[in-house]
Amino acid sequence: MIVSFIEKIKDVFFRTSMRILSLFYEKLFHEGIDEEVENFIKNLSYVGFGIILSTIFVFLFNFVAGRLLGPIGYGNFTLVQSIAMFLYIPMILGFNTAMMKYCAEYRDSDSQNKIISTTYSIVILLIIISLMIYFIFSNQLMILFSVDYEILCLSIIFAIFYVLYTLTTSTLIGLHHLKGYSLFQSIYGFLLFLTFLVFICIHFTSYKAMIYANYLAYGIIGCAIAILILKKHITLRISPPWLSSLWKFSNLAIICTISFNIYTNIDCILINYYMDVQSVGIYGVYYMASFPTVMIFTSVFTTVLFPTASKLQDKKSLYMKLKKITPYLFVLGIPGVLIGEFLILKLFGPAYPIDVPLMIIFAVAAVLTSLYQIFGCFFTSNSLKGIKLISTSSLIIALMNIILNIILIPIIGLDGAIGATAISFAIGLFLLCRNPNLKTDCTDYR
Repeated sequence: MIVSFIEKIKDVFFRTSMRILSLFYEKLFHEGIDEEVENFIKNLSYVGFGIILSTIFVFLFNFVAGRLLGPIGYGNFTLVQSIAMFLYIPMILGFNTAMMKYCAEYRDSDSQNKIISTTYSIVILLIIISLMIYFIFSNQLMILFSVDYEILCLSIIFAIFYVLYTLTTSTLIGLHHLKGYSLFQSIYGFLLFLTFLVFICIHFTSYKAMIYANYLAYGIIGCAIAILILKKHITLRISPPWLSSLWKFSNLAIICTISFNIYTNIDCILINYYMDVQSVGIYGVYYMASFPTVMIFTSVFTTVLFPTASKLQDKKSLYMKLKKITPYLFVLGIPGVLIGEFLILKLFGPAYPIDVPLMIIFAVAAVLTSLYQIFGCFFTSNSLKGIKLISTSSLIIALMNIILNIILIPIIGLDGAIGATAISFAIGLFLLCRNPNLKTDCTDYR
């Protein structure tokens, strides 16, 4: 019944968005839509529906939790989530990105089955090894993250469920199964919110209710995708030739993954270290009020962009079109984020005070991050040379973010934390756009 209802809404959304996106494309690029562009727009519409609907449910989940638990409870959840995003890295080591890349590029079922089976086998081994290391060095990890044993354990379990969800949804994208991805995104958001409401009804109102709701949502969706769609692709056999190819690509992809998790999560960990968990909660709500406003567009766009760009031989035309939409993201993005921030912060209530300078910095940082992810996705699709370029710039952003957080948070608090993100991405984009390969060699990344 839920699936049928979602499908009806999706049909209306699809027809409407197709008309709007087609009109926008013709006005912006002054050319008609060919079959390739039409397929791209169709996929944008399908994925957009899933991500937008999921984002609505995730927002409701965070809104109810933020109002009910206050900055301290919400801060504990944010802290667990941030630590988990670091702990999941050794469990997956960028193999999901390598799998997406090669599955999208090699369309024959035999190659795809070998790629998927090899990836899943390696990730299972990585999870087992990571768990052993985490429990052996648990005391050191507690000191590193400034948390107790319970928070650490909750974070480790969170990381496991997140790996399951990430791996299975990445497989759908690699297989160009974007309708399925859209549907499961919608169901994920619905399950997350519904589970949390059930916990509230039985008077289980702590930050652990937020964490357990995530466990269930990630776990159910990951298992459902694996059983219903991917079962025929997974044999858990390792193909040595594909392992070699996946390993080479993942070694570079992991740099991007580590960098991404540093500059999206290190601020919360350092805020907890230099300030307190209540400040983490306030910062988390500001993040929720600003980044999703523009990242909905980015997530939709990059989800379709990656497999589309991966299968294209000549990528120059696509690259030039990406450059043309860049100014629109700034002009429309920053005011849009500020409006979204104000409305959302008002909804969250007086426990989360409105700070205009902080709002502006968050808006700028959100747009810069979105723009970097769009171009990062494009160049990652361009095999080894492209991902080397993005890995280098991402590493610079991550190092700058750490240094600036350590310098600025003790001086200006939360403004310093998000200011570090904005400055780091401004530097990263400048270096990326100054790279001569972007201007003269954007079609040759093999």
